[in-house]
Amino acid sequence: MARTLQPAKDGVVASYFGKSITVDGFTYRFAKTPEAVSFNLTTAKPPVSETLLWAFGSGAISQVYLTPQHDGSFNESHFSYFKKINGFDVTPAQPKIRDLLRAGNDDQEMKNAVGRRVSAEESTRCFSCHAANVPAKGDLTAIVPGVNCEACHGPGGNHSAAMRAGLAQGSGLIFNPANLSAVDRVDFCGSCHGTSLDILTEGSAGLASVRFPAYRLQNSKCWSNDNRIQCTACHDPHRSIEKDASVYDSRCLACHTAKAMNGARAEKTCPKATKDCVSCHMPKYDFPNVHTAFTDHQIRVVKPGEEVPM
Repeated sequence: MARTLQPAKDGVVASYFGKSITVDGFTYRFAKTPEAVSFNLTTAKPPVSETLLWAFGSGAISQVYLTPQHDGSFNESHFSYFKKINGFDVTPAQPKIRDLLRAGNDDQEMKNAVGRRVSAEESTRCFSCHAANVPAKGDLTAIVPGVNCEACHGPGGNHSAAMRAGLAQGSGLIFNPANLSAVDRVDFCGSCHGTSLDILTEGSAGLASVRFPAYRLQNSKCWSNDNRIQCTACHDPHRSIEKDASVYDSRCLACHTAKAMNGARAEKTCPKATKDCVSCHMPKYDFPNVHTAFTDHQIRVVKPGEEVPM
């Protein structure tokens, strides 16, 4: 998470300096400048040059770039890097426009090729999930790139000073999400990973909502009972995510066993198996536009051929 936002010159495009890529019928050539990285849209007449300021995403799945607008806002690059294909494709949620190209490459097509205009409100939301010290509005020069301690715990200067001084009250000088209620804790994670409100505002129901794990988790029976399963029941926010499915078996069996652990209520046991639980009850769905598959956190008994539930 610490690398989920970085200067573009430190991103994947750094290995493409002096090289060209072709995406959606447009050719881009990357160049290194003293303080940043730029691309030249060589298929434009005359060629268009833009500076890449920020790289969003570590590149472990994908990476998308922001270019500056002259009025202080941003453009989201029309191209993004995708790890699975080890190359570039059209940025998700942007239309492919190669079939709309007309002779002479008109001005609107060139604007589309440079990228999608991002409003000040949207860009602030993007930065607030990928950085710390992000103001509600205004200048972004003081942000701290990446999801570090303060991104979740807030400013820590007073806390750190008090703890170094051995003051007992130091623990009260920092925000700790663990002290929130069960609902608020999942919504806290969902503030970046998707809540029910995001579904309502964006209309991403069904398959599209699989990319919102907090919302999907709250649709699970594991959420509807008294235990109120938390994101942290399976994921340690201070460690890299575990990708081995078998690692999560112990988390499932903490409740789904004859005698539950840690005071949890014993839930119905699975009649089929006691291993690789998530491979059956949390299926993965492919998202071709992102070139990856996302795990559905709506934990359930999945029936063959069923539609993805809302």
